[in-house]
Formats: sequence, C-alpha cells, structure tokens
Amino acid sequence: MTFENFPNWTVSIDCGSSIGNYQGEIKSIDGINQTLALKNAFLNGILLDQELIIIKSKDILDLNLLSQPGSSFQIPKPIPKKSNQDLSQQQSKPAPIANNNGNKSNRNSSLKSWSDEDINEEMKNRLIIESSTKTSQLSDKYRCDQMILEHNNGPIDYEQIQLPVPTTKKYLTDEGLIIPAINTELRDKLFNAGEYYGYSKERRIESMGRCTSDMCLHLLGGTQRLLVKNRHQHPTIIVLACLTEIQGAYAISAGRILASRNIRVYLYLQPNTNLIRNNLVENELQLFQTTQGILTTNVSDLPHSPVDLILNGLDSANNSDSVLFAKPWYREIVQYCSRLQASVIGVDPPLDGGAIECKYSLVPLLPLVAMSSKNVGRLYLCDLSFGQKVFQHLHIRYASPFGAKSFFALHENSN
Repeated sequence: MTFENFPNWTVSIDCGSSIGNYQGEIKSIDGINQTLALKNAFLNGILLDQELIIIKSKDILDLNLLSQPGSSFQIPKPIPKKSNQDLSQQQSKPAPIANNNGNKSNRNSSLKSWSDEDINEEMKNRLIIESSTKTSQLSDKYRCDQMILEHNNGPIDYEQIQLPVPTTKKYLTDEGLIIPAINTELRDKLFNAGEYYGYSKERRIESMGRCTSDMCLHLLGGTQRLLVKNRHQHPTIIVLACLTEIQGAYAISAGRILASRNIRVYLYLQPNTNLIRNNLVENELQLFQTTQGILTTNVSDLPHSPVDLILNGLDSANNSDSVLFAKPWYREIVQYCSRLQASVIGVDPPLDGGAIECKYSLVPLLPLVAMSSKNVGRLYLCDLSFGQKVFQHLHIRYASPFGAKSFFALHENSN
C-alpha cells in the first residue's frame, strides 16, 4: 500500500491537549509541505464549519485509521455547539469517535486481511519515508538562499549604529538601515582604538584593498569579464597612488589584488624621487611588483583607450589641490583622466573630492559628516571588519550593516 492510497480514508488524529483530537476523511496529503487535509472534519466531536482542515505533520502525536473508502463505517452525528465554558470542558474529554472498540468488528470485516495495527504502522512508516524523500528532494531542488523564513519577531531595528553624541547627518542603505556620519576626529579615534585591539594599519590596508578590488569587480560586470573565453577582452585598470599617504597604500593594495586576477593594471606613481616615502606604501609597492602589473611614473606610458576604471589614491586630505596643482606632473595626470572619460573611484578621498572628478568614492568604517556626493560622487562604505569592542571602547553601539557584502552604497537621508 503506497502513500497515495490513503485519501478518502476516515481517520482519528491526536494533536495533543493544546490543539485537540480531529476526525474526518482524508482529502489530500501534501508530502512537500508535510500537511494533511481533512474534509467533513470534527474537532473533539464537534463538527467544524470549514470545508477543509489543514493539519501539519509536526502537530500529529498519533494517527488511527478508522475505515477505508467505501466501508459502512459512519462518523457520528455532530454534537451541538456549546458555550465557551462548555467547549473548554468538552475539549478536556476524549473525543467519542476516537474510541475504536465499538466499531472494531465492522472495520475488521472491511479491511479484510489488514489489521488496525498493521495499517496504522504502515501509514506512519510511509509518512517517515515520504518526509525523508521530500526533504532530500527539497535540498536538491532549492538553494539555501531560496529557503529563507520571513521575519516575524517584531519590528526591525533599522538604527543598529548609534553614536554617543547625535550626528547632524545620516545615510541610508538599500535595505533602509540608518548609517550615521562621523567627524574626522572620531574616525581617527576609531582607527587608534582598532590599533589598540590589534587591528594594525597593515590589516586596515589589506581590508581596504580587498574591499576596493571587490567593488571594481562588481562595476566591471562580475565574473563574466574574467571568464577564460573572454580573456581577449580582459579589463584594464589604472591605479594612481600617492607615495606619502596611506590612501596610496590602499590603492596599491587593490591594484595588486586585481593584477593577481589577470587584470591588466597600470600603477602610476608621482615622479618625484626625493619624497620621504611612507613605509606602508613601500611595503605595498614590493608586493605589487610580484605581479604582472605595470609600474610607471610617466603619463605617456599609460594607455589612452580602452580603460575600464581608474582608482584614485593620489588625492588625500593632507594633499591640498593648490599645492598639487603647482606641480606639472599633477596637472598632466588630471588632464589625462579628464580626456580618458573612464569611471573614477576615489579611494578614501579628501572631503572636497580632489581635482580628479570621482564618479564613485569608497570610505572606511563610517561616512564623514562634511563629505558630499556633489564632490565625491556616489558614496560607498567599506567593511574593515573591526570587532564590536573597538566601537564599545568609544561608547558606540554597533551592529554590522554589511551582511554578506564587503561594501554597499549609501544614500543621503533627506529627513
């Protein structure tokens, strides 16, 4: 006897004291959702008004088959509905139809060689087998991201980051989460607190480089541009790096990661060799030189077309435009980027965005209050993966808004 043979059987189902005891005819069995539909259903001996009653398999404590289709077994006449007090008393008593002794001979004659115990055991076994089979089929048919339960535990907290002092500016994520903006002083304190807990500048540079490279890959079109069959049209990216500021190290780190993915990367460095170079930048330069990326200090060595993206780690808060513009090499690189018309990503840019116009900008930790999309383009936030103790050290309530991503877009909150 298969699982499909049980529709139209009359059954008694014990769902425990909290739900009660159902009796009725099986209308259908849904093996995928693990439910059973009863028609002409009784609950604790009282006829229900609903045409169909759906019972979940997890609620079934015991199931007894009363008769097969076409037998002479009859469900008793409905008991008149009572008041709530009488109903609660009635529910505490066993359902009259659940008593199988009075109809045992009738069922035995209709079921012939099948005993009650055999049929009940057979159906229970079938339920277990079908449940296991359907679970396996669900695992094969649906991905893990297609089996998500909806949130039903109260309102969602959209303000998961709260500063000790209210901010004058807030941003929103695509999901509606509220991201407060901070000033440069608080950001420096967060960096120092991170170093206190072991998040060194080298770790910060690697996180920022990884996040920037992820953003580049996203803007380039994901994996399609990097397929083996598309190797003839692999992307070209230009990285501009400052030798004296950490923004240069961020950009070079991203360039090294992209170059390791067989992306054609040109790294442009300012030509002045008399500068006191940052040791962090020097370390990143050594790592970049292990790749096939092209290093140059001459604008004429850079490609004229096609170029997919430009990473700008040349402009920083400590390099003012007026000072840089006085240098011929800087004016030359600004003109080059303007002629190229490729999308520019500012890597932790200065508040005014710098002379090289950015279409996108990526900033670490939290956005800055004085930063405006008019100057820096569309703003993205980078995850440095700081632990909560770093934020608690400065009395900041923090729950990561990044989810499965290392970066996300920010939208200015008009409220």
